[in-house]
Parts: sequence; C-alpha cells; structure tokens
Amino acid sequence: MLPDLLSSLFFFLTLCSSCCCTDWEEEKLRQNFISLSQGKLLFKDNVTTPYEDELEDMTPGNGWEYDFIVVGAGSAGSVVASRLSEIKDVTVLLIEAGSKEYPIMDVPGIMPYLQYSDEINWKYKTEPSSSYCLGFTDSRCSWARGKVMGGSSVLNGNIATRGSKQDYDDWANFTGDQSWSYDRMLKYLKKLENFDVKSVNSDRDYHNYGGPLPISDVPYHSKFGRAFLDAGVEMGYPILDYNGPKQIGFSLLQTTTKNGERWSTNRAYLHPAKGRKNLFLTRNSIVNKVLINRDTKTAYGVQFTKFNRNYVVRARREVILSAGAINSPQILMLSGVGPAWHLRDMNIDVIRDAPVGESLMDHFAYPALLFQTNDSSTYKPPDLFNPQDPAVNDYLRHRRGTLTSTENLEALAFVNVDDPTKADPDLELVLGNSKGVKDPGFGRAIGLSPENFNELFADNNPKSSVWSVLPFILQPKSRGKILLRSKDPKQKPKIYPNYLNDPDDIALNIKSIRLVLKLSKTTAFQRFGSTFYRIPLRECDHYLFDSDEYWECALRTYTYTVWHYCGTCRMGAEDDLRSVVNSKLQVIGVNNLRVVDASIIPEMVRGHTHIPAVAIAEKITDVIKEEWNLYNLEEAVKCRQSFR
Repeated sequence: MLPDLLSSLFFFLTLCSSCCCTDWEEEKLRQNFISLSQGKLLFKDNVTTPYEDELEDMTPGNGWEYDFIVVGAGSAGSVVASRLSEIKDVTVLLIEAGSKEYPIMDVPGIMPYLQYSDEINWKYKTEPSSSYCLGFTDSRCSWARGKVMGGSSVLNGNIATRGSKQDYDDWANFTGDQSWSYDRMLKYLKKLENFDVKSVNSDRDYHNYGGPLPISDVPYHSKFGRAFLDAGVEMGYPILDYNGPKQIGFSLLQTTTKNGERWSTNRAYLHPAKGRKNLFLTRNSIVNKVLINRDTKTAYGVQFTKFNRNYVVRARREVILSAGAINSPQILMLSGVGPAWHLRDMNIDVIRDAPVGESLMDHFAYPALLFQTNDSSTYKPPDLFNPQDPAVNDYLRHRRGTLTSTENLEALAFVNVDDPTKADPDLELVLGNSKGVKDPGFGRAIGLSPENFNELFADNNPKSSVWSVLPFILQPKSRGKILLRSKDPKQKPKIYPNYLNDPDDIALNIKSIRLVLKLSKTTAFQRFGSTFYRIPLRECDHYLFDSDEYWECALRTYTYTVWHYCGTCRMGAEDDLRSVVNSKLQVIGVNNLRVVDASIIPEMVRGHTHIPAVAIAEKITDVIKEEWNLYNLEEAVKCRQSFR
C-alpha cells in the first residue's frame, strides 16, 4: 500500500491542473500516477529501483548504545553516516525525521509538485514582515526543507556549484585553520563527484571521475539555452566550467543527475551502504534534544520520538547534528545550547550560552523577470498523469525531454556587475524556459497571496514562448535569525531572514535586474523578438516604472528564497563570540557534540550550498576518523582477520 504522500501528490497535481475531471477520468489519472509512483513504468528493465536499495528501517530499544549517532539523513548526514560506517568495527545510528525516498521523487521535472507534500517537506514559513515577502499570504515566505531520506537533495534544483575559491580561503581566515582553504578543500570537492559533464572541457586537476555523486549535463535544452550562452559572449563573458579554474562566465547547468534522474545523497551515499552490519537507520523519528551532562558538559545521547513513543539512545563517542540550518539550531537550543536570554524565556535550562540561530543567511531571487518571444514552439507542461503524453513517454523510455530538467532550468552565469575583470562574482543569473511567477503551480508552491494570485492570473498572457531569469546577489550583507517558538519540539521555530535590511543589498539587487534587462536586448535574444513582460504589481504602480523605487518595491513584494539557508551554527575561532562551532565543527564548550551541515558556513558561498555541504561532510568525517584513531582501528581489524 503506498503511503499518504502519493495520495497528497495526486491531490495537489490535480489542484494545479486547469481542467475538471469526471469521476472516471479522475480514477484513470490516479491509476496512471500510482503506476508511475510504484516504478512500474518509471525504471528500465536494467535499472535497480530505489525500493530495493533503501536502508531498512529499525527501531532501537531504550538505552541502546552506538559509537556515533547522526541526526539527519540529508545532504550532509547521509555522507557522515556512510563514511563513518566504512569502519566495520564502528556502529552508527542514523536518525531521520522523514520517510523513504520513492522513485517518483527522482524525476527532476516533478520537483515543484513535491513542495505541496506535508510528508516530505517541513514547509517552514518566515515570520510576517512589513518589508519583504509582501506578495505572499500573510507576508510570509515559504521555506521548503526536505523531510525524507536524502533531505533537501530530494527537493532542490539539482544545480551543482562549488562557489568561489575565495569563499574557502575566507573560511580558513575566519577560523585560523588553513585546512578550510580552497587548495585543501579541493580534495573533498573532487572526492564527492563522478564528473560526466559533456558541455565543458573538464580539467583533471579540478574534477574526479569515480566519486559517489554524479555530476552531469541536463539532457533537455531549449533554443533559449543556446541564446543565453550567445548573449553572454556578446556581453564579453566566456563560456566556461564554473566549477573549474575560473568562475565568472556563462555555462549550461551542471547538475546532480545521472541518466536524466535526480541523484540525492541518499542514492549516492546510503544506497551503496545497504548491507553494512554496523549502520542502523530509524526513520520517521523526530529528535527532541541532545542529552548533555550538565556537570561535564558532555553529550552522551539523544532523545527522539517515533510514532508517539519516546526513546533514548546513547553515543559512546559522539553525537553529530546534520539536521540542516533550521533544525540543527532548533535542536541545539532545545538541548540547552543557545542564547541564554532566549532559553530562559523558553524555560529551558542553559547549559551553554552561545549565538545559536544567529547569523542566518540566505540567497533570494526576483522571480518575475519574464520575456515574451515571437517563437511558435510554446513550452507545454507534460501531463504527469498520462504515460501516453509524449513528454512523459519520452522520459520513461529514453530519459529525455522536459522532465529531465528541474523547473526547466537550463543555464547560469556568474558575473561581477561593477567590475567584470574581477575573479570573484557578486551576482548569479539562472535561466529558465518557464513563466516563473506567472506559472500557477509555481505561484501556489511559493505561497502567493490570494489577491496577488488572482491579479497575476486574471489573463493568460504571455501566450507565446517565454524565457525567464532568476537573478540573485551572492553575498548579501543582511543577516537574520532563528528562535524557538516554544520548548515543544513539535512547534516549528520562528524564522526572521531580514531580507533587504542592508541598503547595499537593495542597490545590488536592482543592478541585477537591470543586467537581466540588458541581457534581453542582446542580438542573441532579439532573434526571438524578446520583450519584457511587465507583470501586475499594484503595490508598486505609484512609482515610476524602472526607477530604483519601483524595483525596490518589486523586490519587497516577490521575495523568493533560493533555499540556501546557512550560518545559524557559525564556524569560527573559539574566542570569536559569533562562533557556535570551532574549525573541527565541535560545539564550543560542549564535548562529543558536532554540527556538520550548511548551518556552520560562516560567510555565504558564491553559488549554491548543496555541494559545499557534501564537501563539508566529506572533510569532517576524515577529521573524526583521525581524532578517534579509526583508521588504525580499521587496520587492526584487517590484521586480526588475516590471522584467522
């Protein structure tokens, strides 16, 4: 019997469709969707389905002990658990709040609809604001976060970027630990990847071809993808491998996909670990707190809830939080590690006064830069319920077509808007062959207010083919915070991103919009008669169009997160009052407790956060193995076995 997740997906996909169905038609659609979901049509005969490769779920008994307890099976936690369990005499318990990963989730094109699921998406909301997210219901932005094996690597856009070399050198300077420098981190950025990108000339000094995580091209490209590259050349930028020696330039996307399928960290790291006798998994398990001895300030276990029953498990060596930039600080604060004033307000005993939840950073984009064309080949979303739909059939049989692309994203550019000669970019532009905020499914997923939704979709324009660009600044100066709502672990925390708090962020965002408008006027895009489609913005109509005031108002109305939350358990020197963890990601002032995920990032990467999070996990598992002398333990086991 399929879980409720699939029923909810069917419901919301039906909600997003523009047609009404009879009972017979609805049942037919439902059966087609279930067939897809069960993998009857989704996987080729020579491909093993993820059902067979998923780690088995178990429930530990109260008081059971493990060497390491890892909280969260997402982008980082999957890596940590897999790498530690390579040491056969070390036991690892992986605790995941969500369910297993199903085949339907690995179709890239279905990602926007996964946003609707309460089963695999935490569905966080920012707190109401009077200065951003104004076009959304209750002036609250929707923040998606994966609650499933693989975490947000199941919900993200699949885009693989490392960031700038300078990002890692800055981390090394912040911490005083040169092991975080780019030259040292390149080892882990290479270790994680199996590079198979045909659109660039790869350099073996920068890429690896045998790692666990596939990095490849998107099989589908529209004519606008080529135009985007040509427009970049016309504007004086090179076409390049942005994960290679240089970053500034234009490129087709590099993605965490293989043969047209999403490749989450669950598939990359945990599926190959199935069968290891020392790796244990408990799913659908919500961690309430880390257990910390008040006298010795030492973490010794975890309390979690599974199916309304509480459990306590113990760690002989370490507890490792890899629950992400929202959940990791929440768990720390529930455990007594956080701002003392706030914990006291929540009636939580303070074990360690620390700036947990502060320094919140995120990238956000303006999703309403749409351009109409005179092209007749209008993009038509596939009928996901109908295996006979040409696009669906093309995907099922050949792993080709629009379903191989997430939100029809095709290409990106890294640029420095003020000084193109600089080595490091300050803006990213992501090209999509879609209607952006004018797409009803997208509009519902991001939580448009009813008033704005009705205004946007009062007409069917643009009717011709369109292309869009999401621009965002790479190192915003605005900082937010996360606070507990209560001491109840089931209560979602309060999220204050504080977008656009810094005037420099406003100025640079406006420059990014004008750069996209300039891009649209290149010969490459004018071949299609590209013209800017101005969406209704009643909140901003009293400003002169294209004035700074108009665009600032537009940014505050449609403030779209790119899901790159980080910084809430900031890494730094131990004597830095802004730091939560040291350069080995140990929680400062608490023994045997680490945080290993994007929450430790001290300064925003110039790119997306998924690949850096995986590299962070790769690096720190090596650190853990060295600290606990696990490499020697592994050699001792091999030695004992050789004498048997």
